[in-house]
Amino acid sequence: MRTIAFALLLVGFARQGDAGRPLPDRTRCRQAAAAKAWARDLRQIPSTVIDKGVLRNVPYTSYRAGEYELNVYGDPSAPAGFEIGIHKELLKSAAAKKNCFDLVAGLLADAADRALLATLKQDADKKIRAGITFEVTPPTAEDAYGGWWVSVYSEPALDRSRASATELEKITVTRQDVKRIDEGAKGGSPLPVDPLTQGRWAADDLSGARSRKDVPEEKQAVYAPAYSRKNGAYVPDRTEDDTGYILFVCANSDKHEDREEILKLCTTCKKDETFFWDLEKKCFVGFQCGNPYDNALVKCTLCGRVPKRVRTKHR
Repeated sequence: MRTIAFALLLVGFARQGDAGRPLPDRTRCRQAAAAKAWARDLRQIPSTVIDKGVLRNVPYTSYRAGEYELNVYGDPSAPAGFEIGIHKELLKSAAAKKNCFDLVAGLLADAADRALLATLKQDADKKIRAGITFEVTPPTAEDAYGGWWVSVYSEPALDRSRASATELEKITVTRQDVKRIDEGAKGGSPLPVDPLTQGRWAADDLSGARSRKDVPEEKQAVYAPAYSRKNGAYVPDRTEDDTGYILFVCANSDKHEDREEILKLCTTCKKDETFFWDLEKKCFVGFQCGNPYDNALVKCTLCGRVPKRVRTKHR
């Protein structure tokens, strides 16, 4: 079974790894990829539950930018690591593979780790240094999902990151239920809020998820888009990385040209704040201050129109 790779990053460290090298938080992983020219359209996609091998029952977050894919495994605030890979036409691209190596190399804090990474063969390779495994996996591997991957990981960290059956029940949903919930959510929100911003998947999001061959498609489970680990247990939750400024586009107005509007200021505490959509309260809530944002205020400040779709933008 292929071991998936994970990178040790430079900042945002939550704790020390097994080999004394720091592991990054999920925010740093995402930011590092999003800063690359080839990942400007980076977006979160559903993460299919893996129930075999080294990644068995390890929750993870997936991001796609075209045919690039980034996966971050374990507790979002102290991940076991990450992998970066490519799919389809990019499998033929030497430049795309170099981009993957460059991303990992740029985030490794240890010079000796970077030197070891540079020695890996691009077709397939695996080396271990001080308890950390560095790996290149070809698309022909059994669990490569047709992709080519650069990986770095610690097996003890993965073992500590596995979710129990009870935890999995709380932070996963089947594809079938994603479609059912999405259908039932239509018209149920006072604002046209993007499903991911609501903390759930839309049926259309499933097209980007990995597909398993051993389970009927509708029964395949995916991890919830927002979870964290508290007191040693995975729970449905929002981390700061799941929040952002309130964003929408006001188009076709007779009072101004099409424009993007970003709402940053909490109307209660008067501070620059990031928000998330609270399904129970049916409004945006400040992540830090906990104050609700009045739905009536989510409108264009120039023409007063209510947006057709609202989402959040990372700080």
